[in-house]
Amino acid sequence: MLIVAGLAGYLSLFVLNNLTDPRTNSAAIPRMMTMRELKADPPLGGGVLWRAIDSPAVHRVAYGLVVAVQAIGAVLLWWGAVLLGWTAATGGATIGLTVANLGLLVFVALFLGFLLVGVWFSYWVKMGPVQQGHLTLLLVGLAAVVVVNLPA
Repeated sequence: MLIVAGLAGYLSLFVLNNLTDPRTNSAAIPRMMTMRELKADPPLGGGVLWRAIDSPAVHRVAYGLVVAVQAIGAVLLWWGAVLLGWTAATGGATIGLTVANLGLLVFVALFLGFLLVGVWFSYWVKMGPVQQGHLTLLLVGLAAVVVVNLPA
């Protein structure tokens, strides 16, 4: 229950930050999708620059999608944590575990999606710390799936 609640809190803070300070994280999406740094360093990325997306409208939609997925994951994880706590007190945790696993699925899918989309735009070349953060959170999510589903 604590792991699920912790990840729920983590995603909730992402959502809060993205809603109250959208300029900070929304700037990362066009930076990646336009492949700005690769364009500025001609020897790098010449064969993949065709993948760049320069449309601000697409960047805004992508940002909105990220915030929506984070919010859905946070809600599912909070709901799962509450149900796990409630069912642990009353016996049986089937519904709580199911909802928690749905939240964990969204968490893992979010960070796997970040990695896959990031690799498409070759962000590892110029945005290594961002990629490392996404990989770390993917691994945290996968570890949580294992721990939460261990037999009681």
